[in-house]
Amino acid sequence: MLTEIEGESRTKNVNGKNKTYSIEFFQGARAIICTYKGEKRNREKLNQVPYIERYGGKAVQIIGCLNLVLGIAILVGIFRITIYLIELNFEESIYTSVFLIGLYAGIKICSIGNSLLWKAGYVKATRCKRCHKNYAYEEREEPDIKEISTEDSYVVTVTRHWRCKYCGHIDSSKSPEKIKAYKGLKEMKKGTREVKCEKCGRTEFNFEYKNPDVKEDPFGTTMVETTTKYYKCNYCGNLNITEEETVYNTTPWDFL
Repeated sequence: MLTEIEGESRTKNVNGKNKTYSIEFFQGARAIICTYKGEKRNREKLNQVPYIERYGGKAVQIIGCLNLVLGIAILVGIFRITIYLIELNFEESIYTSVFLIGLYAGIKICSIGNSLLWKAGYVKATRCKRCHKNYAYEEREEPDIKEISTEDSYVVTVTRHWRCKYCGHIDSSKSPEKIKAYKGLKEMKKGTREVKCEKCGRTEFNFEYKNPDVKEDPFGTTMVETTTKYYKCNYCGNLNITEEETVYNTTPWDFL
C-alpha cells in the first residue's frame, strides 16, 4: 500500500522492472521517490568522437559550441533572407527552396554541435580516474535510477557502475544522459479513467490525482517516452501508479 504517509514504500513490477516507490520529503516538499535498476547500454557507436584524441575534450566542446552558434545564425539569417525575397516579389519556388535549404542546414549544424557537446561529456565520464585513458570505463552492472516527483517538479538521475578495461579500476558516478524529464498536464477534458485499486481491488472511474511525469530517453536512433500517472483510490486512499511507454524513431529535429 502507498498513501501520503511519509516513510511508506511499495515494490511493484512495471514493464518488466521491479520499482520501489516511497513517500519522502525532498527540498521541503512531499515527494514520490522511485528507485530501480536500469539497463546497461552498448556504447560502441559513441566511442568515435571526432578530434577528441588529437585536440582533447575542451576543443571538442568549443567546436560543439561554434556549431550551435553557426546553426542558430543560419536559422535566423534564413528567416530574414526569406522575408526579404518575399518583399522583392521573387517567385514562390525560389524563396521556398532557399528557405528549405537554409532550414535544413541550420538544423543539421545545430544537431552536430549538440551531439559533440553531449559526447564530450560522455568521454569525460568514461575516462579512467586512475590511468586517465579515454573510453576506458565499461559498465560492470545495471545502473541505479532514481526518479523524484513532487507537485511542481520531476527529476531523474542515473548512476552507472564502471570498471576500467585497462587497469581494472572500479568506479560509480552519475552519468551524463540526454534524458528530458518534465511535468505533464492532467487530462481533465477527457474525464475519468477506469482504474482498479492495487490494494482493495475495487474498480472505479477516477480523475488523475496530480499532474503526470513525462520522461524522454533518447539513445541511438530511438527515443522512449514514459508517462507516469497517479490515481488515488476513493475507498482506501491507496495511490495507484500507472506507466505508459511509447517508442519513437529520432530525427534531426529532436535536438530542439
